[in-house]
Amino acid sequence: MRWLIDDDGTFSLLDGPVSLRDAYPAMDGGSVRPLRVEVTQAAEGGVIRYTLAAGYLDVELGRDDQGMTVAARLGGRAAAPWRVAPLGEGTLEGAARCIRQGQGWGGPSGTLDLPASERVESYGLVGLLAEDGAALVLAAHDARHFVQMTVLATGELGAVQATAWFRTEKIPLDGELALPVLHLRAAPDAWTGMQAAARDIARAMGARTHQPISYHWCSWYYLCQHISARVLDEYLAGFTALTPPVPLQTVQLDVGYYPSSGDWLETTEQWPGGLQAAFARIAAAGYRPGIWLAPFMVGNHSRLFREHPEWILRNPDGAPYGVWKIYNEPKLWGYPDEEFYTLDVSHPEAFAYLRTVFRTLRGWGAGLFKTDFMYWGLTDSTLVRRHTPGKTSVEYLRDVLAMIREEIGEESFWLGCIAPFFPFIGYADAMRIGGDVGASWAGEISPQNMLRESEADQYFNNIWWQNDPDATLVRDRHVHLTPTEVRSLALWQGILGGVVCTSDPLHQVAPDRLALWRFLEPGEPGSTVLPYYATKEPLRVAVRRYRDPDAWAVLIFNATETPLTRCYPLSELTGATSLYAYSWGPDGAEPAGQLESLLLTLPPHDAALYYLTATPTPPPPGLTLGGAVGTFAAYSSA
Repeated sequence: MRWLIDDDGTFSLLDGPVSLRDAYPAMDGGSVRPLRVEVTQAAEGGVIRYTLAAGYLDVELGRDDQGMTVAARLGGRAAAPWRVAPLGEGTLEGAARCIRQGQGWGGPSGTLDLPASERVESYGLVGLLAEDGAALVLAAHDARHFVQMTVLATGELGAVQATAWFRTEKIPLDGELALPVLHLRAAPDAWTGMQAAARDIARAMGARTHQPISYHWCSWYYLCQHISARVLDEYLAGFTALTPPVPLQTVQLDVGYYPSSGDWLETTEQWPGGLQAAFARIAAAGYRPGIWLAPFMVGNHSRLFREHPEWILRNPDGAPYGVWKIYNEPKLWGYPDEEFYTLDVSHPEAFAYLRTVFRTLRGWGAGLFKTDFMYWGLTDSTLVRRHTPGKTSVEYLRDVLAMIREEIGEESFWLGCIAPFFPFIGYADAMRIGGDVGASWAGEISPQNMLRESEADQYFNNIWWQNDPDATLVRDRHVHLTPTEVRSLALWQGILGGVVCTSDPLHQVAPDRLALWRFLEPGEPGSTVLPYYATKEPLRVAVRRYRDPDAWAVLIFNATETPLTRCYPLSELTGATSLYAYSWGPDGAEPAGQLESLLLTLPPHDAALYYLTATPTPPPPGLTLGGAVGTFAAYSSA
């Protein structure tokens, strides 16, 4: 690839899988209008200075070991604009599809044809795909200060144009502001390109991937608000009475313990002894205690709001900002509050209060922390009145994230939820990626968002953190899912290699459902790949490699509404031309012979799991889909 710079300040990236022509920087609502443009050419690109009515913008085009770079510096002015695009309205040539990345929880992420029917927004990185599948990935590796978004929009003449923004939020400038570098990498295919960019981002942000894969129980998805000390004791007794005991690492308490949002250290009358006593009972049963809280959420009935209204984030006119009103839902969901406000963490006393909350919970024994509604901490600073202004929303959020990690300690496991992804890299051990799964195949609360996001986001699983696809349902009551759907969804969530969590009463489910849960027990973090990532292959195909024994698990899942027949060469799945295959599951393995391809017909919502190996050796007794050989072996041999 090479840069071409014109004297008028436009620039082009040529000779890649996708070309970018006639780009020009932009600020706020449109292209910059410089008083003067000066171009200094260099062997690998050059520097363009745009002298503006207020200050200047320098754009430096270069190359590094991986590809091409765009760096920008803004100076000579008292404050930054709302947003700056070093690369604006570059016309794409050769891009047939794109991979957009949602800002965080729920996306939308995934692959779209170009030109798209609507404006496409992609956060942190974007993949541009040629007709032959080759990729050009544009990414900002440094997410410590600004929201970065790339917009793909169709221009008046029908061409797709790309603009890469940083949201600088009108922060005051003291000298020159250097924006994060934009990196453009070519790759032979989408998976290779997106995963390489994810690894670059992980290195730049200091991602945390050393914790064991979380295998835990959470109270929310089955019990909702109906959790109490009595119910907790019942579940703990039931879990430990199973033979062998369910190998959960953590029992995590969710919504339902506190009297009002914001009062995180207080409990209702359903919790005699408070959280410290509950944590002690969880630990005594052999599990790590976990806790849910929403640091930025303040309920209208809370002691916090009553005693410290000055801690609430405000609109410019002084009214509370972004009030969440759930006037119809409290009785349905059991929430104690009808309105929720946002904590202003720029207030030093509010910040200190949060520090006390996390320090106290850790001191009481919590070892897993699930922080929810974290988007509330990313409020654009131009939209609100903060107690202490002067930073971007990302900087305020990361101040809180740094404090939380400091207070919970390096050893605690941190799961983010309803959160923006990129500011969390380097702090969280796991991250919810999709919406609530729900107990029905379709509808507002269903697996559909999880299916889309878990596939789209798999390229960074166990690179930024452990992806959490949401709770796995294995129960055989209070569920609209068919047995086939329960099995297919559980196998899909389990093979991905991220967090495995349930809320089901495992001590009360049928033996085959408990066996399914045990079959998902994780071992070491796995390198699960999606060989048909970002293609138009209608079935979901996931391949996990095991190191000992040397083998592969292949899951083929028909999440569509029609039966499908497909043939997959093993060379495309594993690189081997011929392997011994076994149909596999929690009830054992059946030999399918030595094969060169997998030919199958799957009904809607059904899945087929295979174990592949170079020798005619079935999976070891008790091997789980997650690569563990533990209590499942004892269960399966009992």
